Parts: sequence; structure tokens; C-alpha cells
Amino acid sequence: MDKKRVMALVLSTVMALSGAACSTPASKETAAAGTSSDSTVASGKDDATVDTASGEKIFRYSIAADVATLDQQKMNESVAATIGYHIQEGLTRSISGEVYPGIAESWDVSEDGLTYTFHLRDAVWSDGKAITADDFAYGMKRIVDPEVASAFAFIAKPLLNATEITAGEKNVDELGVKVIDEKTLECTLAFPAPYFLQLLSMSQFYATREDLAEQYGSDFAGSADKNVYDGPFKLKEWKPNDRIILEKNENYWDAENVKLDGAEIIVVADENTALAMYEQGELDYVDVPTDLIPNYPDAEFYYSGACDFIKLNTGDGPLANRNFRLALNYGLNRNEFINLSTNGYWTPANRFVLGIVGGESKTWEEEHPYTAFPLDGDQAKAQEYLQTAMSELGVSAPSEIQIELLTTDMERTKKEAEVIQALLQDSLGIVINISLVPRADRLSREETGDYEMVISGILPDYPDPISFLESWETTSPYNHTNYSNPEYDALLEKAYADGNATTRFDTLFEAEKLFMEDGGLVPLQFRRNAKLVNTAVTGVTNYFCGYNINFIHADKAE
Repeated sequence: MDKKRVMALVLSTVMALSGAACSTPASKETAAAGTSSDSTVASGKDDATVDTASGEKIFRYSIAADVATLDQQKMNESVAATIGYHIQEGLTRSISGEVYPGIAESWDVSEDGLTYTFHLRDAVWSDGKAITADDFAYGMKRIVDPEVASAFAFIAKPLLNATEITAGEKNVDELGVKVIDEKTLECTLAFPAPYFLQLLSMSQFYATREDLAEQYGSDFAGSADKNVYDGPFKLKEWKPNDRIILEKNENYWDAENVKLDGAEIIVVADENTALAMYEQGELDYVDVPTDLIPNYPDAEFYYSGACDFIKLNTGDGPLANRNFRLALNYGLNRNEFINLSTNGYWTPANRFVLGIVGGESKTWEEEHPYTAFPLDGDQAKAQEYLQTAMSELGVSAPSEIQIELLTTDMERTKKEAEVIQALLQDSLGIVINISLVPRADRLSREETGDYEMVISGILPDYPDPISFLESWETTSPYNHTNYSNPEYDALLEKAYADGNATTRFDTLFEAEKLFMEDGGLVPLQFRRNAKLVNTAVTGVTNYFCGYNINFIHADKAE
């Protein structure tokens, strides 16, 4: 198929889809590179203000699918983490990349960076019981406990003995956490981790009440009454696959600076339906589908932090061949992919680590500029790698290579898959078969390795390059690709142990380049969302890691 024909095919698909789509204190909060400001966007409608039925200030937004869990230590995706960020609070709270005191009002750090001593404020749970250092120690032990089986156990790696405990080699009581007294907690690290205070703002490190976790077992946090809350809001009701309702936590230590009475997070699978609900005043916040962004010239853009990519199962078949993986990478025209799948609004990924992540003193992109693959592709290199791969695989024609591309059965992801299919089949001559499944099925197949290629993505958990890179270590529970490179693992271990910022970041850059040069995955895009916010609402912000939306200090006009 020639270039003009493939472009016509893709454009006709995109046009058809487009046609269907058209039917701590707030004063400290600062905008960071790649985030949105506190400004709001007018939609041209009469915006609703206070909830007319109750007279309360309720902030409403939607999510595409219900969360799997609200158990602090078991949360493993950004939607749940965002809710957790509002109903719980860690020892610290990260706001737009800056660390502020949370339940810990202060802390001390040893000169070698290995011992952190936290001093808790006088704060209480939503049921009135005092929050203690024991609650935090218990929560941290739950992260690494093999019996709890947290998918995010790897995030606790900096804590002394965490990796060995998760592997079943040491007892959970050997974790590097020590209760000095009711209001003092000491954390001992295995290596200097300059991002440790950022980690403590994450849901996995939240305090957890042992009495409730033991009482409810697998049902812990399964409903509002099966947990307690120490954040600005508390869970009022969870209606599965419908909505999650939050209400202000009057027992929160800084409740006087929380202006909203609550929030409703409504499950709306279709992004066009969510936009219609916003237009009708049923939502206060919405991300505009990329096909419809031209209709909203005043929409405000922000980076969500998501890096989308084609995850490659390197365990068997053609994808186990490095040269074939590189043929895919050089054969994909990412600029064309972005123009056809998102009308050019998202950013084509020329590397794996998001450029606005922090470096030593500037952004990662500024300190370590890098283009892994030409954004327009490189047909000559693609063919060179393909021919070598065919020889190694014993294949005589590219069409003999057939690969399944797994993705979610949403209109946006379907379009992405069809564009990828057309571009790679045209450039390489291979056959790509698309498999569309519900999101839950895609996640399940991805986690069990039941796929060849899958359109996936990652969000950084904290603003450091290692948050992207640690996922591809051989032992990482997120590594569902069978990717294993001892040299890559060694580079990360070297970075973990390095207390010098300059050499640490240089080592991480080496790791990123090695991963790309190995064709570990096919980077696609960095999501650049366009949001609309009810003009009656102020103080809603976004950041590219840790949470999607921050409405802790938001307000709604009366």
C-alpha cells in the first residue's frame, strides 16, 4: 500500500470517528512548568453555582471507569490516587511538586541522608481518634507485606529491607521504620533517596488503622464505613460504577482552609457524554475530547504527566528480537500519529521520560536533551533493522510477521490503534491485528502478560526521572513485558546508591538511553489535555504526578 492510500485510509477513519464524536495553605500553592494555573475557563453557558438542592458547595467531575480499590496501600492507578489524595494525608503533602508538612508538622534528616525523623502534629482521624506514629508504621509495613500483595510494593524500595521483605527474605518487622513515641516516627533508608519526602505524600505511605484493617480484612476500605480518614475530605458513599461521594472532614487539622462541602466523582465512560454533562451544568470540570478542542478555543491546556506507549511483550516471538523492536520504533511516524489521532494537540514522544520532570536544578529536558527516534520516523533505518530481524527470525517476507495490538474499546483508543496499524503496516509491510476489549479485560491481560503489543501508559508518582525508569527493572511488579537487561538494572542500582545529584542524574540518563536503544517499548505521546472549569469554581489545579486534580483549596461561588 502506498503512502497516499494509507493516508486516505487513516483520514477516512478519523473523519468518521470525529463525526460520531460531535453528536497545606492555598497561598503556598504555585504553578509549575507544564501545569495549569488557578484560572478557570468560561464555557459560554450560565454556570451553576452552589448545589441548589442542598445549598452546599459540591465540586463535580467525572472519571471514565470506577476505581478498583480505595485501600491506601493497594491503590495502583491515578484516578484512585487522586481520590486518596483528598480523603487521606501522608506525613507530607506534595502540592505542584513542592513538599509541605502534612500530618508531620516537621522532620529532621541526618547528614548522610539515610535517617528521617518525623514529628507528628496533634491530628485526629475522622472518627476522633488520635493519629499516631504507629498508624504510619503499620501502613508502611502493609506496603511491603507479601500477604497484602500491594502492586505498588516496589515504591517502598528506599526503606531499609523493603525489597527483601517483599521478596519474602526478611520479616516485615525488619522494615526501616521505628516508632520512637506516639508522635515521633523514624525512617531508615537503604540508600539516599532525594525524592523520599515526595514519596511520603503518596497514598501507599498513608497512615492506616490496624484495628480496622484487621477487622475488615479483604473488605477493608470497601465502603465508607470500613475505613477512617485523615485528609481534607472523607468518603461519604461509594456507589460502584456510578459515583463516589466525598464530604468535608471537619476533623481535618486544617479544615478551616477547606471551602468546599464535598465532591462527587461520577463514572462516565464516554468522554463526549461527560462534555455534554458539563455543558448542561451537571459537571464543574471536564477534559475536552481532542476531536472537539477546536470548538473550545479558550480551553486551558496542561500536561497530565501520562506517557503513552506501545508495551511490547519481549518474552517470545518477533518482539523478543531487538532488531524488530527497533524497526517498529524507526518505522513509526509519530508526528503523523499525533496529527491523525489527536489533531496535533498531544505531544509526540521523542523519548520515554517526560521532559518537564525535575532534574538537578532545571527540567530533565533542559539538562539532558535527547531524541530517541526521529519524530517523522526513519524509513531507511527501519528497513535496515527489519531486514536483520527477518534474517534472525528466519522470515522471508514482512507479511509473514503478524502481531496482535491490544487496546481498550473506547473511541479514542480505537482510533489510536487504527492509526498505528495503518502507519506501521505501510512502513514495514507487517500485519497488525487489532483486538478491542473492555478496559478491565485489557488491564487483566496486560498484568498477566497475555498480549503481544498493548497500548498502555504510565504516570510518574513523584517528579523524578526514576519514577519512570524503575518500572522496567527485571524485578519490578509493573514490568509485565518480560524485559530484562542486567546492564539496565545495574545502572538503576548505581543511581539508587549515589548521593551526588549530578552523577545520579547522569546515570539515570544513561539508563533512559539504554532502554530506548534496546527498543524496550515504542513511545507514542505525552498527553496534553484541554480542560474546562465552571466559572463559579476557583482554585482547582492540575499537576503531572501524584494526582490528576487538586481541589483541596477550591471554592465555589454562592
